[in-house]
Amino acid sequence: MRRERRGQDAPRWRIILETRWRDRLAEVTELSLAYHSADHGAGLGAGLGADHSAEHRAEDEHARRLLHSAVAARRRLADTEDALRRLSAGSFGECEQCAAPIPHVVLAAAPETRYCPVCAAAALAPRAMVPAPRPPSPRQPSPPVRELIPVPRVPADSA
Repeated sequence: MRRERRGQDAPRWRIILETRWRDRLAEVTELSLAYHSADHGAGLGAGLGADHSAEHRAEDEHARRLLHSAVAARRRLADTEDALRRLSAGSFGECEQCAAPIPHVVLAAAPETRYCPVCAAAALAPRAMVPAPRPPSPRQPSPPVRELIPVPRVPADSA
């Protein structure tokens, strides 16, 4: 029944995802053009000697921020493209880890979501930093087990 419902919602999700894709493509294009303009004007990486002015350093930093933003926007665009692929394949709205349905409210907030809340929380949970026990090396024999054997005490005057 859920799969039928999701199938009925597919045209609506396609419209939402394609709109997001167009917006994100425009964002990537805009940031990439801004980066290349700033990079060209700042001469990123050139003139890092003592005469490199504070203005040039600020321009370099601005270009680096634009590059970072463009890379993040490209990742978001790729996530949207993946969601469109899942929609076409019929697996949109299913957790990639456990195949459980992703709640509608989660998809409404972030349609690119790949994981159900349980799997997403498990992925973000801190892992215990306990080293795994190592098996004994085949080259090193394990230490012998010492048996406790009662040793008779010899009185000091009989020795």
